[in-house]
This record gives sequence, C-alpha cells and structure tokens, in this order.
Amino acid sequence: MYTMRRGGAYDRFIMMIEAFLERGVEVHCLSLTPIRIGHPGFHNHRMVLPFEVRRGLLTKLMVLFLFPWFSFLIAWREKIDLFVAFGSLYGFIFALSKLVTRRPVVTFVRGDSAFGLNTRGFTRPFLWLSQGIEYVGVRFSDRIFTVNQHMKKEISKMVARGRKTDVRILYNNIPAICKPLRRDTLQLRASYRIPTDGKVLITAGILNRGKNIEVLIRSLSNSRIKNLFLVVVGDGFTEKDVSYRDTLKELAEELNVDRRVLFTGWLEKKELWRHFVAADLFILPSFREGMPNAMLEALGCDTSCMGSNIPGIRDILKYDDLMFDPLNQLSLNEKVTSYFSDSSFYERVKRSCHDLKKNFVFDWKERTYQMVTTGFVESRREG
Repeated sequence: MYTMRRGGAYDRFIMMIEAFLERGVEVHCLSLTPIRIGHPGFHNHRMVLPFEVRRGLLTKLMVLFLFPWFSFLIAWREKIDLFVAFGSLYGFIFALSKLVTRRPVVTFVRGDSAFGLNTRGFTRPFLWLSQGIEYVGVRFSDRIFTVNQHMKKEISKMVARGRKTDVRILYNNIPAICKPLRRDTLQLRASYRIPTDGKVLITAGILNRGKNIEVLIRSLSNSRIKNLFLVVVGDGFTEKDVSYRDTLKELAEELNVDRRVLFTGWLEKKELWRHFVAADLFILPSFREGMPNAMLEALGCDTSCMGSNIPGIRDILKYDDLMFDPLNQLSLNEKVTSYFSDSSFYERVKRSCHDLKKNFVFDWKERTYQMVTTGFVESRREG
C-alpha cells in the first residue's frame, strides 16, 4: 500500500488484511507510511525514501521504480506463497516477483474504467504510461476481483488474448450497523437547526468533482419541496479536492441556499450512521463509482437511497425508480419531488430499498478469504 488515508477502499484494504490474520495467515505488507495493525502475524515493511513522503509526482515515480525491487527482496527472503495486489498499480509492482518466484498474483481492481488511476487532466504521455502500467498489472494477475459487472466485462476484454486470467466479482457488503435511537436523530436535526417538518437529503464520500455534488445544490435551489435541506458528509485529500469543496460552498451562497446546505466534514462510522438515520433520503449523483460503501451503509441504516444510473450504483439499486441521469437535473428534481409528495412512489422506493439490502448482507471477510485463497493455497500445500 502506497499511503493510508480515509475512504471506503482503505477500509476494505484493512478488512482484507484482517480476514487473513483472523484465519492464521501470516501477512507481509509493503508501504511508505506505517500501517498500525497490532497482530503478531502482521509484518509492515516500510520503504524509506530520502525525503518526506508526499502524494506528489516524485513520490509516485519513486514507488513505481523502487517498489518492484523492494517487493522482490521481501518475497525472496520471506518465501511468500501468494501476492495480493490492492489495485492494478500494485499488480504491476508484483510482476518482477511473479516472474522470478512463479507464485500467483491476485489483484483487486476497485476503481472505474481507468482501473484505479485517476488520470483526468494529465498530459497524453502520462496517460499512456498509466494505461501501460494498468495493462501490465492486469495481465500478470492470475485472478482479478472487481466490484461491478461493467468493470468485469472491461477487464475480461483486456485479458481475452494471451494467458488465461480468472476475473470475478466480489461485491462490497453492508457492515453490522448499530442504529441510534430515535431521540438521538431528533437531537441531531435540532443541532443543525432543521425544523421538525424539514426534509433532509444526505450524500457522503470523498469530495471530488466526480461526486457531482453541485447538481444536488442546484436542484435544491429549484425544488418545490418546502424546508428541503442537504447534508454533505465528507472531505477531500488533495488541493483540487479542497478547491472543489470551496466551490460548492460558493455555489450554495450564490444560489441563496447556503443555510440549507450543511457541510459536516469527515465523520467516523458511528457518527456517519447517526446522520444516515436522521436523514430522509440518501442521494449519490456521481459520474463514476466502483461500488460505493456509503450507499450500502445508508441501506444498512434503512435509509432510502437514490443514485446515478452508472456502473457500480446500478449494481446496487437496479430499479429505474431509484436512479437518474447525473447530467439531468430535471430528472433528479422529479425523483426527489415524487419521493416527498407521492405516497405510492414513496412506498415503492422504501420497499425496493428494503429488498435490495438483503443482497449485501454477508460476511465479506470470509468470502474474501475463500475467493482469494481457493485453488492457490491448496495447490501450494500439495506441492
């Protein structure tokens, strides 16, 4: 792992490590920054750079060129049986170790069609480099896990020629959620000065332009629903993310809805779930998603959900009633208005979300362990 930061992908990364450790597997993890897991079977191998770790281009290039050799040394010394790459970049990094040790590589590809690298806005040579890295990472993998149907099809096309690669889907799950009491949610609404007859929309995630939050703010200004509020949970990590958040606040002020658009910043899980329960409707108008954990957690809180009709969200919501074109503000307005004004539509949405929730209640750690190791660990033991 390059560096640790907040977000659904990093939560799943930690869960994956825990899945192995809880079943007696020894785990060696490469990183630049420390990964604080207190378990005797966990070994964090940190590569030290001659400068402070940052998320800049120089650090990424150092990782790209030095990590393959560092991982090979660890693999050779520790006699690694199975390589697990949490992203196509890390599949690329393990290519050297695989060539020499002949051990299998399992790769998780959890991002959009660019397979995990956000390359928008970069020069064409950098795009080509990124695509080449992703291609090598995928082609050197023996088994690949994606999080939605669209990504599986795209990756299957990429690996259709040449060596056989096993491409599977491993959906995210809904974690065990301890829902707050009703009085707690009422207190939460009061703390935000939301009136008792107020209607609350909520969205959550890492704030970047791909989340398309501005369409929610614009729709709020045009909505016919009285006392409609929007709660935006989350924050960004890069300067562009911070700039985007500031742009959203400026837009809310410009449209004179800033008193009804509430930015909470980043919330830990229990507090996030408390906000979900206090809201009436979770909405995710993203342009791109792998499989959004925030939406699954909202379903787990029995909060009705709507989202963009895009891969990842479509795998969760399925029904047309629950989805809209992220570029069509009118479509979004119609869905929200119907939810709060049409009782039959409201009941249909509630019932659909309740039914969809059942599809994602399972033991993700156990499923991950079985899907990753089956066919590899057994063959290694037999050998």
